[in-house]
Amino acid sequence: MRIFLAATKSGMNKELKEKTIEKCKPLYILETFFNKEKACLEAMNIVGNENFLLDSGAFSFMNGTEISKQEMENYIDRYIKFIKDYNIKYFFEVDVDVIFGLEQVEKWTKKIESEVGRQCIPVWHKSRGVEYWKKLCATYKYIAVGGFAINDIKKQEYPLIQKMVEYAYQKGVKVHGLGFTKTKILKSFKFYSVDSSSWTIGASIGQQLYTFKNGDIHIRRLEKEGNKKTDLKKLVAHSMCEWVKYQKFMDGVRW
Repeated sequence: MRIFLAATKSGMNKELKEKTIEKCKPLYILETFFNKEKACLEAMNIVGNENFLLDSGAFSFMNGTEISKQEMENYIDRYIKFIKDYNIKYFFEVDVDVIFGLEQVEKWTKKIESEVGRQCIPVWHKSRGVEYWKKLCATYKYIAVGGFAINDIKKQEYPLIQKMVEYAYQKGVKVHGLGFTKTKILKSFKFYSVDSSSWTIGASIGQQLYTFKNGDIHIRRLEKEGNKKTDLKKLVAHSMCEWVKYQKFMDGVRW
């Protein structure tokens, strides 16, 4: 299973990031187009095109702002140009069902695929229903489940998701779990890949210490020692190295 590190742009300054990557280079990275072309190129150059996932970042682009259809069209045109210019192999559709509706998202997906000349990774949301999942499995070789990161998919719905992922697996379709970071139960899902930004967000905001041990990521919140401040950048660097160990371990997990 491939564990993609997301949000590698944040948490460390340039010098520390370069040293950390030299010490423990990530195997797989996901970057969002919302962070602009330069950040996406830097991320891809670390791991190579084959091990890179490009998220459209469209939802982040709209977050908290009223975006017109034309503005979204312009954003998508930039997205298409970047994919074509750098021959990006794996890229997600613009999954903004909740804002513009599924019908419009499907039109944009067709536009992207037509102009790029190959399939994107469609993102299933539970509002699309199980039959739509089966339709995706019949049409695509790599699909994604969205809704984990924003808690749209509840814990009690996990058994259904497991069955859906199993269905795709039996059809020979790869499934990516977007923002699925529950490492304790990860191996109970037959995902081909998942991504996580917890490694940097948990460290930089929550002051959480991540440690890879016995095939899993263990988390401990650092306690304050008097007036001593935690060096959050170094904590994020440590976290990256531990998650790279986890990447290497999970890379050997096959179904």
